[in-house]
Amino acid sequence: MNRYVYIGDIYNTHFPQVIQILDTENGFPTTPVEGVSGIWVDATGNTAVQVGWKVLQSWQPNGTSVFVFVEPTYEDHVAITSARIRKELDKAIEWLTFHPLHYKHDLGVATSDEEASLRAYKQYFVALTEVENQPDYPSTINWPVIPF
Repeated sequence: MNRYVYIGDIYNTHFPQVIQILDTENGFPTTPVEGVSGIWVDATGNTAVQVGWKVLQSWQPNGTSVFVFVEPTYEDHVAITSARIRKELDKAIEWLTFHPLHYKHDLGVATSDEEASLRAYKQYFVALTEVENQPDYPSTINWPVIPF
């Protein structure tokens, strides 16, 4: 059985991490993980590696690279969580830019469905900013569902 890991930096934390693990009898995968820029590497024999682990890369004198997979520290978890919060807020703000529910509300022309949508967005923003108050933060997070 061959083991391959997909390495990427999904939340722009500036350190790569394991995004997906594939155990297969087939050859080296070539299809990237949808929506994530990264690379597949061979990790056959490494049964400890887990999704979310940091990836350290070093170069050997012969020019080949060696990947080492390590469990993220508390500080790494905080950095990943903060980066994801920023990314989620940016996506929501971008959506609201093109669906200006708050302007319709302010002008008094929002429908009841639009008012409900605006309320859902406000609840989502508040929930994102309160992620740090969850009991198992930052190792385990119950992420709020984006309302669009």
